[in-house]
Amino acid sequence: MFIDTHTHITWGIDDGIQTLDECIKALHQCKEDGIERVIATPHFIPGRHNQAIISSMVKRMIEVQKLFNENGIKYYPGSEVFLNRDFLDMIDKKLFFTLANSQYLLCEFNVRENIGSSFRVEDRLYELCIRKYTPMVAHVERYFHEGIDLDRVQSWIDMGCKVQVNRTSILGLHGKLIQKNALTLLENGMVHVVATDTHRINGSRISRLSDAYEFIEKRFGEENAQILTYYNPLHIIEDEDLEDMKEVIKKKHLFFRKD
Repeated sequence: MFIDTHTHITWGIDDGIQTLDECIKALHQCKEDGIERVIATPHFIPGRHNQAIISSMVKRMIEVQKLFNENGIKYYPGSEVFLNRDFLDMIDKKLFFTLANSQYLLCEFNVRENIGSSFRVEDRLYELCIRKYTPMVAHVERYFHEGIDLDRVQSWIDMGCKVQVNRTSILGLHGKLIQKNALTLLENGMVHVVATDTHRINGSRISRLSDAYEFIEKRFGEENAQILTYYNPLHIIEDEDLEDMKEVIKKKHLFFRKD
C-alpha cells in the first residue's frame, strides 16, 4: 500500500485534473495501484490567490474529500506554495494549508529557472523554518539544470527542510538529466518522500506509485522503498518526525567474458 503526498487531483482548481469525470478516474487509478491515502496539494500562488479564490478552492476540496472518503481512499488537505517574492504575505496571513494539517509545508520554486546560486532560495526556506514550519521542497531534482548540487541540497536538509522527489523523475519520464539528479539524491540518502505530482489521468503524470516503488526496491532495497512511499508519508499525516533512508549497499557487478 502507498500514500501519495503530492497530488493535483482536486478537479478544476489549478493546472491539474480538470473535470469531475477525470477526478473519479484518478480515484480509481489510486485504488487499482494500492494508493490508500492522498494529500491534495493544489498550487497556491502568492499575489494571485486571495481569500475569495482560496475559499472557492476549499469548497471544491471538501467536495472531493467526501467523494474519496466514500470510495475508500482517505483524502487530506494540503497545498503547494510557490515561494515567490510575495510568499511571506500568504504565509503570515495563513492563506494556505500544510500537509494534512501537520508541520510540513510543501513548497516549490520555478522549475523553468535554473536554481543557480541565488541566495533567495535559502532565505525563503529560512523564513518558513523560523515560523516553525518544516519545508518539504517539492521535486528538488527539477531545479538543477546543470546537474544536482548535493552540497546545496544538504544545506537545505541541515536547515530543517525535507526533500520530495517525483515518481516520473525516478523513472526517467522527464529526461535523463532529471533522472540522474533524482537517482543521485537517492544514492546519497537525501530523499524523504517520493510522490506522484499527479496532474492527469493519461500519460506520465498519473496516480501511480507501484512502478516507482519497484524501481526503488530493486536498486535501493525494500526498506527504503517503504520509507519513501508509505512510512514517511504516514509520519507526515501523523505529524511525526521523518525517517532517513537506510544506507544503500552498492552491489558489485561481475563481468564475464564469453568464450
